[in-house]
Amino acid sequence: MDIMQLTQETHKTLAPYLMPRSFRKGQLLWSEGDTDGLLVYLKSGRVKIYRLLPTGKAVILFIFDAGTLFGFMPFLDDRPYPAYAQALVDCEADVMHRSELRQVLQKDPEVALALIKQLSVRLRDAFDTIERLSSRGANPKVASAIYGLVAEDTHPDNLIFVSLPVASHEFAQSLGLTPESFSRGISTLVEQRILKRLKKNRFQILDLSRLQKAASVAIW
Repeated sequence: MDIMQLTQETHKTLAPYLMPRSFRKGQLLWSEGDTDGLLVYLKSGRVKIYRLLPTGKAVILFIFDAGTLFGFMPFLDDRPYPAYAQALVDCEADVMHRSELRQVLQKDPEVALALIKQLSVRLRDAFDTIERLSSRGANPKVASAIYGLVAEDTHPDNLIFVSLPVASHEFAQSLGLTPESFSRGISTLVEQRILKRLKKNRFQILDLSRLQKAASVAIW
């Protein structure tokens, strides 16, 4: 079962307990250190999860698109949120407050099982991120990040297009790279005819197998 199917099934399990909620572009869903918050199923829009360094610089940890379920980990370990969540665009979501989820978990074991499965997927994603960030040099990081934007069910013989989910400087930041290093990595992939620039932040993947090789992505 892929992550999208799992999330849809989890959303179906949670549906009786969720309430619709809208968030404006730039609105915080929660702040680092908050002890109350939301479980969120994002129906439309995009949300970034970030932390602030002591210098005041923001470091992006995750970018969640429509069809994603997130915000539930502090519900499970009873600790404050470790990062900020902010709407990048206007968003529509189904949400549940922390206090309500606790009540639901007590009376509906299926909800707990569904969230544990989601957590296992998050852990696998974290391992992939660590692997990507530990790659030597900027180019493997860029190639791995672009490869990560390809849908799981993409056939290599089809035309493949990807778009950066946020501005290129924010995307670079999420990889631990400067905008200049990210741009050079993209240019290298274009020169190698692995990618083709179409317009700002949108690309065609010309050779998926070579992109995978450049990314040194472990498939397991």
